[in-house]
Amino acid sequence: MKLRTGIVIASSLLVVIVTSCKRTINYTSTSSYSGNLTDFFIPLQIGKYAIYRLDSLNFYYYGQLDTITSYLAKDSVENTYTDGAGNQAWLVTRYLSDTLNDNGWTAGETYIVTPSTQSIQLDEDNLRFVKLAWPISQGFSWPGNTYLPYAPYQDYFQFSDDNHLSLGNWSYTYQTVNQPYTADSLSFDSTLTVLQANDSINVPITNVNAFASRTYWSETYAKHVGLVYRHTEMWEYQPPTPDGTQQGYKIGFELTMTIVSHN
Repeated sequence: MKLRTGIVIASSLLVVIVTSCKRTINYTSTSSYSGNLTDFFIPLQIGKYAIYRLDSLNFYYYGQLDTITSYLAKDSVENTYTDGAGNQAWLVTRYLSDTLNDNGWTAGETYIVTPSTQSIQLDEDNLRFVKLAWPISQGFSWPGNTYLPYAPYQDYFQFSDDNHLSLGNWSYTYQTVNQPYTADSLSFDSTLTVLQANDSINVPITNVNAFASRTYWSETYAKHVGLVYRHTEMWEYQPPTPDGTQQGYKIGFELTMTIVSHN
């Protein structure tokens, strides 16, 4: 029962039905890394996988109950095909299990990875991200959420902060490139970190009678492994009503993914 609940929560964080329009991304030709974008993504070869510990914090009942759900997630490359534009795409299935893997793996969502020399796009339940872009150079930025619609989480959270509504305005930036990194007990010689958002209002909440908001999304990728760490915070705090009929409360979520093994 707990595993099923975790699957529903994980899916609800990212599932959005999208009808989006494309924004042009202008790439430059210089880079501080001379390899390929795919060097830092999950190896696109059938049978390759990475296993993560997922910790999900969600705010329920108008923020009166904070619930942390932990489980394992296994991203497995399972098929490839040529899409309608003639690009090779790869199907990756995410399996979920309890943290001890006592009950085996349960198939969850399937996402699509489409690599090119200029970008790596990921489609998850019709939600498209430009995860990596060329050139791989510290400080380089690109509109990674250019395909997202306005208020993509409106079916799950009644957000009001524009950072949670206009995700298409986010700028992804290479914060570090070709740096060592340790995730859990695993060490990696060469990684890059993409900072997607980092914005706060009244955080930490020092004034409980004022609105507060936190927007943070960062992902770290290791060479020849792919994603090794992700941390996301998207939440808002609504202050109590002046007449005292409603206490202050939070809505939103936090999500952390840490790699524990891979092949």
